[in-house]
Amino acid sequence: METIKREVLFSRMIGLISESELLSLENKRVAVPGCGGTGFTYAECLIRMGVGNINIADADTFGPENMNRQFGCTMETVGLKKSAVLEQRLKSINPNVNIATVDFIDEDNIHQYLDGVDVVCDTLDFFVIEPRRLLYKVAREKNIPVIICCPVAFGVTSHIFLPNAMSFDEYFDINDQESEQDQLIKFGNGLTPSSLFKSYATSPSLDFQNKKVASLSSSCLMATSYGSNIALMLLLGYETGFKPVPYCYQFDIRSGQFEEVLKK
Repeated sequence: METIKREVLFSRMIGLISESELLSLENKRVAVPGCGGTGFTYAECLIRMGVGNINIADADTFGPENMNRQFGCTMETVGLKKSAVLEQRLKSINPNVNIATVDFIDEDNIHQYLDGVDVVCDTLDFFVIEPRRLLYKVAREKNIPVIICCPVAFGVTSHIFLPNAMSFDEYFDINDQESEQDQLIKFGNGLTPSSLFKSYATSPSLDFQNKKVASLSSSCLMATSYGSNIALMLLLGYETGFKPVPYCYQFDIRSGQFEEVLKK
């Protein structure tokens, strides 16, 4: 395969960012735990923007039920491991990208997983709460910002957690004494405090028993685009224009609404 220089691969970014900034992205590392509905396209978007190092995590395999929203899922990849499909995809974009992969994040590997990471893009499944809390706790200890942009109905929500601002547990008012379902309910309510979808739907269609939520591929891509832009600005030290928690932002195309919400 012909080797194509980095300055050619990402040259169309010049003008929006400088050549020196593009060069700096080669040494940046992002963590994208989750390779499904948003994680797969988050990772691809960041690598296409010149990020040279990425940590991914997912033990799951693609199933036909993933076809509606997970861009790594095709007829050819059903049954294949999501992280392996993503790794192959990223290498096909930039053969020099450095990829570190684990199946799960837990107490045993979280510190190593986050070593050298500049920004975390939280793309874990909604129903994963204990590893998510661990991720935010250790990222905060390591002075790493975490972004979570979630697809919700025909829209997206955005939260930025900075190491010197409100913590994940503080924002969602979660503690160890609560049941997993109670923690997830608080997590869901904190993600969508304005519930903009209620202008056309009575609920976000969360199925706690089967751990499923209704979703659209377009909303997943919107979350990816939104979050990847914020991640890029954090990597380059730009002002994002969006405040960290306790502020959050919600945009819903079907209802035609955008809101900044301050949690009190």
